[in-house]
Amino acid sequence: MAEGTLFFYAFLFMETPVSVMMDSVMNKNNIRLVVADIDMTLEYSMQGLPELNRKAIEELHREGILFALASGRGIAQLMKKASEWKLSFNPDLIIGVNGQALYDGLLQREDRLLLLEKEWVKEILDFLDAYGYDYHAYIDTYTLFRREDSHYYKVFKAVDRDIRLAGSRDDFLKGECFYKFILMDQDNDMEQLLKDIEPFLKEHKEHFKIVKTTGHTYEIVHASASKAYALQIFCERHGIDLQDVAAFGDADNDNEMIAVSGMGVCLKDGQECTKAVAKYITEKGCTEGGFGDFVFRHIL
Repeated sequence: MAEGTLFFYAFLFMETPVSVMMDSVMNKNNIRLVVADIDMTLEYSMQGLPELNRKAIEELHREGILFALASGRGIAQLMKKASEWKLSFNPDLIIGVNGQALYDGLLQREDRLLLLEKEWVKEILDFLDAYGYDYHAYIDTYTLFRREDSHYYKVFKAVDRDIRLAGSRDDFLKGECFYKFILMDQDNDMEQLLKDIEPFLKEHKEHFKIVKTTGHTYEIVHASASKAYALQIFCERHGIDLQDVAAFGDADNDNEMIAVSGMGVCLKDGQECTKAVAKYITEKGCTEGGFGDFVFRHIL
C-alpha cells in the first residue's frame, strides 16, 4: 500500500482531534457560517478582542461568510459587542443565554427559546435555599442577585450591567421570562454542591440540567437548552447545511454546537471534554488569537 494511502487511513481512524497543520485537510470553500463562543474563545476576561481575531471576523464578512456569536450572556448585552470591538457590521446571528435566546440578524427578529417554567423555578429555589447555596438568576432582561458581596454582583456592577438586588426570595418569581440560575465556586463549595444536587437533577431530568460554562461557573438551564438548538433553528430557517458551519468554543456549554457542526473547533487552552468532541484544535490559545489564526489558515 502506498505511503500516502497509509497516512489517509491513519488520519481517518485517529481517536483524538489534532492541531491542523495542512490546508489540504479541509475544503476552504464550503463554510457558509462561522459561529464562536466569546469568553476564552474570542477574548479573555476584560482583556478585549485580540486584533488577529478582529481582522479575521472582518475578513469573513468581506468574503460573504456569515458570522455569529454564541454566549451565555443575554441578547441585549451581546448586541453591544460589534461596537465594543469596533466591527464594521453587526453579527448575522446572536445565540444568547446558551441557546435560550436567538437574534436573527438577517430577519432582525428575536426569539426566546426553552425557558424555565415558574413551577420549576420554585423547586430550584427550594433546593438551593435548603442547602444554603448562593446563586443569581437571569430573569427577563436583567440579572437578579441575592447578596451584594457575591463575586459576580461586584463584577457586573463594575461594568454597568443591568443588575438588581433581591429584597426577598419572592423577587426571583416576579419575572415573566426565566432563563437560568448561576452558581459560582467563589461563593459556593462546588464539589459539595455537585454531590448534593445530583439526585435533585435526576428527579427533574426532563425539566432542567446543570452545565459547566467556565472553569468556576455552573448554570441550571432548561433540559433541552444548548447553543446547538438555536444554531439548528437558524440554519433550517435560512437553508444552511450544518456541515457548512464552523463552530468555535472552549467549554462544555459549547460541546453540542461543536459536535453538530461540520467544522467543530476547540481552542488550544479549552476544556478536555470539549477537545474530545471537536474535530480540530487551534494551534494557538485564546489570548494569542487562536480563533483568528485558525480562520486565516483553514477557512479563508
